[in-house]
Amino acid sequence: MTTIESAIDSAYQAQIKNLYNALSQAVLAANGDADAISAAETSFKKGLAFAADIRGRALAAIA
Repeated sequence: MTTIESAIDSAYQAQIKNLYNALSQAVLAANGDADAISAAETSFKKGLAFAADIRGRALAAIA
Protein backbone atom coordinates (compact mmCIF):
# COMPACT_ATOMS: atom_id res chain seq x y z
CA MET A 1 0.00 0.00 0.00
CA THR A 2 1.40 3.38 -0.99
CA THR A 3 1.51 6.45 1.21
CA ILE A 4 -1.33 7.99 -0.77
CA GLU A 5 -3.48 4.88 -0.44
CA SER A 6 -2.79 4.83 3.29
CA ALA A 7 -3.80 8.48 3.55
CA ILE A 8 -7.02 7.82 1.64
CA ASP A 9 -7.85 4.87 3.89
CA SER A 10 -7.07 6.93 6.98
CA ALA A 11 -9.33 9.74 5.79
CA TYR A 12 -12.07 7.23 5.00
CA GLN A 13 -11.83 5.69 8.46
CA ALA A 14 -11.95 9.15 10.04
CA GLN A 15 -15.07 9.98 8.03
CA ILE A 16 -16.76 6.76 9.19
CA LYS A 17 -15.85 7.61 12.78
CA ASN A 18 -17.35 11.09 12.37
CA LEU A 19 -20.52 9.66 10.86
CA TYR A 20 -20.83 7.20 13.75
CA ASN A 21 -20.36 9.97 16.29
CA ALA A 22 -22.97 12.13 14.55
CA LEU A 23 -25.43 9.22 14.55
CA SER A 24 -24.79 8.56 18.21
CA GLN A 25 -25.35 12.20 19.14
CA ALA A 26 -28.48 12.46 17.01
CA VAL A 27 -30.01 9.34 18.57
CA LEU A 28 -29.18 10.66 22.02
CA ALA A 29 -30.70 14.06 21.19
CA ALA A 30 -33.80 12.38 19.72
CA ASN A 31 -34.67 11.20 23.21
CA GLY A 32 -36.76 8.33 21.89
CA ASP A 33 -38.45 10.26 19.06
CA ALA A 34 -38.81 7.58 16.38
CA ASP A 35 -38.99 10.10 13.52
CA ALA A 36 -35.81 11.86 14.63
CA ILE A 37 -34.02 8.53 15.03
CA SER A 38 -35.16 7.44 11.58
CA ALA A 39 -33.90 10.72 10.10
CA ALA A 40 -30.55 10.24 11.84
CA GLU A 41 -30.27 6.70 10.49
CA THR A 42 -31.12 7.87 6.97
CA SER A 43 -28.48 10.58 7.19
CA PHE A 44 -25.95 8.03 8.45
CA LYS A 45 -26.68 5.68 5.53
CA LYS A 46 -26.34 8.53 3.03
CA GLY A 47 -23.07 9.56 4.66
CA LEU A 48 -21.72 6.01 4.42
CA ALA A 49 -22.60 5.83 0.73
CA PHE A 50 -21.02 9.22 0.08
CA ALA A 51 -17.83 8.33 1.97
CA ALA A 52 -17.50 5.05 0.06
CA ASP A 53 -18.05 6.85 -3.25
CA ILE A 54 -15.40 9.45 -2.50
CA ARG A 55 -12.95 6.78 -1.33
CA GLY A 56 -13.50 4.87 -4.56
CA ARG A 57 -13.06 8.00 -6.66
CA ALA A 58 -9.87 8.93 -4.83
CA LEU A 59 -8.41 5.46 -5.29
CA ALA A 60 -9.38 5.47 -8.97
CA ALA A 61 -7.77 8.88 -9.42
CA ILE A 62 -4.38 7.59 -8.31
CA ALA A 63 -4.55 4.35 -10.32
